[in-house]
Amino acid sequence: MYLERMEKVRVLMECEGVDVLLLGPSSDIFYLSGYGVKADKRLLLLVLPLKGKPFILANLLYKEQVEAIAAAPLLDSFIYWKDGEDPFGLLKKEVEKRDIPLKRIALEASIPALFTLPLRKCFPGADFVLASELTDPLRQSKDRGELELIRRACRESDRALAAVIDKTIEKDGSYWVGKSEAEFYEALSAEFSRGGLNNFGAGIAVGANAAIPHHVPGNTKIERGKCLLVDFWGRNEGYYSDCTRTFHFGQAEKEFEKIHAIVLEAQEAAQRAAIVGNTLADVDFAARSLIEEAGYGENFTHRTGHGCGIDLHEGDSVNVGVNVILVPGMVFSIEPGIYLPGRFGVRIENLVAMGEQAAEILHSYPRELRIIS
Repeated sequence: MYLERMEKVRVLMECEGVDVLLLGPSSDIFYLSGYGVKADKRLLLLVLPLKGKPFILANLLYKEQVEAIAAAPLLDSFIYWKDGEDPFGLLKKEVEKRDIPLKRIALEASIPALFTLPLRKCFPGADFVLASELTDPLRQSKDRGELELIRRACRESDRALAAVIDKTIEKDGSYWVGKSEAEFYEALSAEFSRGGLNNFGAGIAVGANAAIPHHVPGNTKIERGKCLLVDFWGRNEGYYSDCTRTFHFGQAEKEFEKIHAIVLEAQEAAQRAAIVGNTLADVDFAARSLIEEAGYGENFTHRTGHGCGIDLHEGDSVNVGVNVILVPGMVFSIEPGIYLPGRFGVRIENLVAMGEQAAEILHSYPRELRIIS
């Protein structure tokens, strides 16, 4: 698997005239090697030359982690440096020893200036380009193994939401009334952990807070007569789920019910538009045009969706003007929303995976409005 991915990257490197690819701890290095340890202030690089075997440069502290990666048998060697030593000089020496040309270097996008500036000094004659231009096209279409990891992440996230929301049934809908957004967040996080998912995150928003698309959960209490928007995500063995549902505690006002129905219709229309051969812009249009026709176009303030995989947000957006053609293996969210500032907001989100013709819906938790009395 990793050898195949590296060879595909090399094909693109040759097309773009790239001599060597330098990847730090990131989703790209995870994709090409399986290394998933977070970055720190010590230089760590996977060095993939156009010709010859790749190698890893790392601080000695990470010896056990780098030598345990799945792609280890494909590497030429592990080059270690100790605190107090110059890793950039060591990198230059190793590159020169291998006669790797350095006219054009592809550098992983999230490498910080702490490393990029010394690298530029180390290789002053090189033209630096973004490695994402090589890796993004490959990562956009997931293989069978990646899709199954995402499916499991979505199944577990559905289960976790059901386990938390269904606590309301235990006490006639009163369990969450009076509890805070933060308390709901903690309960959902615990369910994610119980299901084996990590990197949990969520936007839990009550009432008027739901009109803020990226609201951070706080101390606002869940109350009857107010909505509860739950946008939540987590990772299964390196691959994310992402889902949003909007509930209401107690009787909802007529406009809330109307808007929830519009958003649901828009979300379903966008899912139907997710057909191989259409574009991401077509999917966005299916949702956006319906919301505009209903008179709430100005209240739909964001893109319809985003790519998802190793990163929660990756690749191209589902948005106006993104004329990227849908192909099998693409995974992205469909999440239209309508937001009335100071009152409430509604968003409904599923992840979908493109099959041979149409989209596979990866979440099964009901999207219809649930009134918790």
